[in-house]
Amino acid sequence: TRRRISAQRNSQSETALETLKEALAATNINDLDEQDEEGAEVQRESDTERRVSGLGSLETFSGISAASHLHDYSVPASANVEHFRNSENLLRKDAGSAGRPRNHSEQPFHSPAGPVRMSTADYFPNGSATTVMMHSHRNRSMPSIRADSGMYGMRTFASTQFASQKRGFLRRKVPLEEMISYTSEPLTRSLMNLPREMNRDAVRGFRVIQRFMGNCDDDVSLNEKFADVLWLANVGVRNQPMRDEIFCQLAKQITGNPSPAAAEKGWTLMGVLLYAFRPTQVFLPHLEAFVDSAPISTLALKRFLRLQLGRVRRTGSRTSELTVKELRLAMTVPSRPLVFGGALGEIMADPELVNRNTGLPRVLEQLTGLIISLDGESTEGLFRVPGNSDAIFMTRLRIEAGQLEFSDITDPNVPASLLKEWLRDLADPLIPESMYDECMANPSDPAAVKDILERIPDTSLHVIKYLLGFLSGLLRPSVQAKTKMDSSNLALLLGPTILRNPVNDLKDMFANSSGEQTFVQTLLDNFASS
Repeated sequence: TRRRISAQRNSQSETALETLKEALAATNINDLDEQDEEGAEVQRESDTERRVSGLGSLETFSGISAASHLHDYSVPASANVEHFRNSENLLRKDAGSAGRPRNHSEQPFHSPAGPVRMSTADYFPNGSATTVMMHSHRNRSMPSIRADSGMYGMRTFASTQFASQKRGFLRRKVPLEEMISYTSEPLTRSLMNLPREMNRDAVRGFRVIQRFMGNCDDDVSLNEKFADVLWLANVGVRNQPMRDEIFCQLAKQITGNPSPAAAEKGWTLMGVLLYAFRPTQVFLPHLEAFVDSAPISTLALKRFLRLQLGRVRRTGSRTSELTVKELRLAMTVPSRPLVFGGALGEIMADPELVNRNTGLPRVLEQLTGLIISLDGESTEGLFRVPGNSDAIFMTRLRIEAGQLEFSDITDPNVPASLLKEWLRDLADPLIPESMYDECMANPSDPAAVKDILERIPDTSLHVIKYLLGFLSGLLRPSVQAKTKMDSSNLALLLGPTILRNPVNDLKDMFANSSGEQTFVQTLLDNFASS
């Protein structure tokens, strides 16, 4: 009887297998791309939600690499062991569901002690990040710096990077939502997998955040809060693994905080700490997505945070610890009007930021005046050679804090670098983005360029005329002989600050860079003396 039942089952299995083969043979794989786009999108979202609800997702890793494929980053191996274990387990699970037997040579990632230099290849040993992105998106063009924002966020990051936490007599696992949400209780260990010797600093840092935000019962004076913030900032400067931990703790205390005032203090502290250090390349896109999606109480504060994140993406972390003077200045910036990153119209409407006699932003006049007074006209490589990073940081901080004292600045490359930053950080470029395609159509035609200038807003035209007048002095033959900077060189460096490509795609940016240079050079050669 057993043999007969077994034979029947084998026959049924063979019949089912043959039916499946026939169905697969009749299916044209290319037809999958012809499916309704909406249905395919729903399926992708469903897959993402299913995977994120577990330990992580393949989309998460492809998103991380898309944001970090231009840079390497150094992180301690011990802080990332769990991340690699989780990712490898997920890959095994996906492969196992397709029927592939487990390869016993696949072992969890074990890293030697000490820091490891990691790049995109560490996440994708068999292919580039671009290849993975192409598999998960219909758009086959080069991915932009900020890819699909749905891949990023605190939940996605925590699912792969947070340490597993348990509590109670039965040692039940703490839910992920609870780990990334506000708590009035102190932490007993770090949120992430940090080296054991940093656990004490992580616990203390969380207490500092609670005290600063006013979510604990400690009676703390303003001087004590200031000392706490200075300690926290310099812990992040000294210890790279602590940086993501500190930002994760802040995000946790902001999420679901019952006090809007306390949440606003948390956002302010985040902006201040970004003056001292930046998140790692892995966490930066997740923090950007968190800021973009958060209901921040004031628009100015959200723009300040976006500006800070954009700045640290370009400049990185400090190499020296934050001083008391620097922190005092940084603490005043979030409550002040934006000088860097503000809209030109808002700057012109603020009496503190504009010279009423000339109708020009004070910062523009101050920086160009500094360049001339510091003998920038005799400095070789002006606008090409960057200034000292610490001097640029301190000078910009003073300008943002409203303290316009520059007696200790001796290098004209410092104000020249800041002038480029101010133009690049304007909320809206001097040439409106809506006119970008017109600028690229005939960039070398003076008549077309003049027509565009006549149609831009009056405030932008006023600033451009002043800027061209300043640059015309640098284009005198006697000055060019010393600076080695002609109109072509200046146009190459200033083009991206005056024109801004509305398409955030690397391919398009590279393709249009020569057109931007040509347009600005046409401005300099034909209108600089106007």
